[in-house]
Amino acid sequence: MRTGVIFRLVGCMCVVILAACGGARPRIAANRPTPPITETEESIKLMLSYDENSDGTVTRQELEDGLRRQFAAADLDHDGKIDLKEMQAENDRRFRAFGTEASPLIDWNQNGYIDFDEFASTSRSVFEEMDKNRDGKLDPNELRLPTVRGQPQPVQRRPAQGQGGGR
Repeated sequence: MRTGVIFRLVGCMCVVILAACGGARPRIAANRPTPPITETEESIKLMLSYDENSDGTVTRQELEDGLRRQFAAADLDHDGKIDLKEMQAENDRRFRAFGTEASPLIDWNQNGYIDFDEFASTSRSVFEEMDKNRDGKLDPNELRLPTVRGQPQPVQRRPAQGQGGGR
């Protein structure tokens, strides 16, 4: 009888020891908040939105063609400039589509309207900054986030937001 009690006691101790060795369960990564998007990542996503043929390279021509389409869509009366009413309509559309991540149009030179060059200035500047080898195109190496601990960060392509007027 005494042997049975000893076996039960040893068995319980083994269960307690095994449970203690298991440790705490790791938290599921989905419970962590998504880190905020960096300016570099935002710039890469903006440029990839102009990759019309989805080949992973953005040419200056693709950028200009995309900007012209966006400008034409915002220039409702097709007079070659975006007036205050059109600017407000486009900013409302962007806010509804992209929320607080929307990039509003701004009349930077405060002349009462936005012309194409003013509309395109931000995207053109981002393109020039990212075109490290100055060949007029952004290749996959220029559209890649810097590596962290040897692992490059993926950037997913998203549709163009019409961010020509400012970020």
